Amino acid sequence: MGSALLAGILAAGQDAGQVRATTRSAESAAALGSRLGVPTTAVADDPQANRSAVDGADLVFLGVKPWMLAETASELDGALKDTATVVSMAAGVDLATLTAHFPHRPVVRIMPNTPSSVGHGVISLAAADEVPSATLDELTSLLGGAGQVIPISEEDMPTMIGTSASGVAFFFLLAEHMVAAAVSQGLDEETAKRAVAATAEGAGRLLTDSPDPAALRAAVSSAGGTTAAGIASFAEDGMDEIVARAVRAAGDRSLEMEAENREG
Repeated sequence: MGSALLAGILAAGQDAGQVRATTRSAESAAALGSRLGVPTTAVADDPQANRSAVDGADLVFLGVKPWMLAETASELDGALKDTATVVSMAAGVDLATLTAHFPHRPVVRIMPNTPSSVGHGVISLAAADEVPSATLDELTSLLGGAGQVIPISEEDMPTMIGTSASGVAFFFLLAEHMVAAAVSQGLDEETAKRAVAATAEGAGRLLTDSPDPAALRAAVSSAGGTTAAGIASFAEDGMDEIVARAVRAAGDRSLEMEAENREG
């Protein structure tokens, strides 16, 4: 997720020379540096890589696994600039836990999704009260290159995770099933994949221009027509309940992870 976000930021014009990145292995460092043109150091090659990367940085993005936060915070202790803002994209780590790991520092929690890598992501953002407004403006502008930045209260983060962070996979799952359905009914797989991908792109563009899915659906659902028959089938199978449960399940799992990481 970190590399996807970084790719979107750089594609929007951020100077790669102002970015320093680290990865765990030499292979991933070489791949990231080659793909994005960002100076990248492997911790496996240089145990001080993380400390060197944050030296003098105003914004420090943490793309580590939740269970690695405590270790990373301890490693960076004393290396962070006094005014540095720590931005975490670790799922299931709340602001209180971040503050405990980075006391007396402004902390921000973000949750991007993978379309951030092509500049069309959704980046949910929840900030601790002590984060200066100027810093939030700078961060929002920076992240804007990767997609839409949506400031939210932390209480809304589980719902946003289910809606956009995990939700992007729900769209992929629907596409996957549409391809499978088309193939089972005689369409060749390559044609089915192309058709579904193009349909998804077109629907997404219409929805971006007019973000009212119910109205868009109604506009193409003529009474007694083919679309209406398909929509009725979805309704009969309880699609509304299926989607609601999926969004809630993803959000509930994020809350469980927060509890686990607090205990850890």
